[in-house]
Amino acid sequence: MQIGVPIYQRKWFWHVVFWVVYYIIKVFLVEFFRPNIWEVALAELIHLPLKMVALYTLIYLLIPRLLLRKRYVQFTLALLLSILVVAFLRRVSDILLVYDITMMYEDNTTLWDVRSMLRNLIFIYPVVGLGATFYFIKEWYLNYWQTQKLKKEKLEAELNMLKAQVHPHFLFNTINNIYSLALDRSSQTADALLRLSDLLHYMLYECNRARQPLEREVEMMKSYIDLEKLRYGNRLDLQMHMDDIPKHVKIAPLLLIPFVENCFKHGVSESIDQSWMSIDLRLTDHQMTLKIDNSKAEEAKVHGDHKNGIGLNNVRRRLSLEYPELHQLEIIDQKDAFFVKLQVTLDEN
Repeated sequence: MQIGVPIYQRKWFWHVVFWVVYYIIKVFLVEFFRPNIWEVALAELIHLPLKMVALYTLIYLLIPRLLLRKRYVQFTLALLLSILVVAFLRRVSDILLVYDITMMYEDNTTLWDVRSMLRNLIFIYPVVGLGATFYFIKEWYLNYWQTQKLKKEKLEAELNMLKAQVHPHFLFNTINNIYSLALDRSSQTADALLRLSDLLHYMLYECNRARQPLEREVEMMKSYIDLEKLRYGNRLDLQMHMDDIPKHVKIAPLLLIPFVENCFKHGVSESIDQSWMSIDLRLTDHQMTLKIDNSKAEEAKVHGDHKNGIGLNNVRRRLSLEYPELHQLEIIDQKDAFFVKLQVTLDEN
């Protein structure tokens, strides 16, 4: 017994509704013109169990065990046999019960009259066909939503895996930077560790939600840039423009930092001399546009592909999952410069 489940959510309730509605329509609408309406109602009540047997044999036995398992020959033979059995039982019920109780008809034929048996099928199988139609609609509906649920769960699992990959990738690069400061016995090492701690707190405790305020994401991007500037000092010429961002505008977490991280790893860090970087972030309604230009040493090609690093491949996949049909990513890898333009239509809420 399903305790606490509303009655309309129980399977038997809808079966009762189906048969009650069918009985009312059959007797009081289809057969209402007959002068002996109450005898018709009684006859239909007698025939109702046989119709139930015919329907439930089809949808709970023949279809799931034969048809859905692609055993088409066995299904066809079993269906024909069940139809013959139902026709015979209908004939038996008519002669032994319906004709004597209701006296609706005078039937002088024998019990084994084949014509009468087959003729009576038209009174049984319309409702069986209707019930089977409802069965297929329900199964299609459940299968469709189950498939959609599995797809969603698969995408969520892949997305969670991609998010998990961001943390170690980012941490690996940042620790390398702080290690370089420590080797130089820089007084900025402690400040770098503090900034790293703030970034890790953001990633571990604030990025578990599907969407983060864009304002907060930009703050973390600036913190990461400040962390990198500790290492490069005057070697880096950084130009940055960012629009004021309303607090209600949100974005998927950790989508922006990988682009900046990639510029430092494959651009600035590869340059021995002066390097430059330009970051421009603008927001028009819910359309965010991020442009990043950075210098690149020719030797960078030897150490790795600026355009296809782990971080960028990760963020490409995340964009396709988080913002399908709602983003445009343009990447231009030139000989001495690297350009990224990302446009994303952000969520309304």
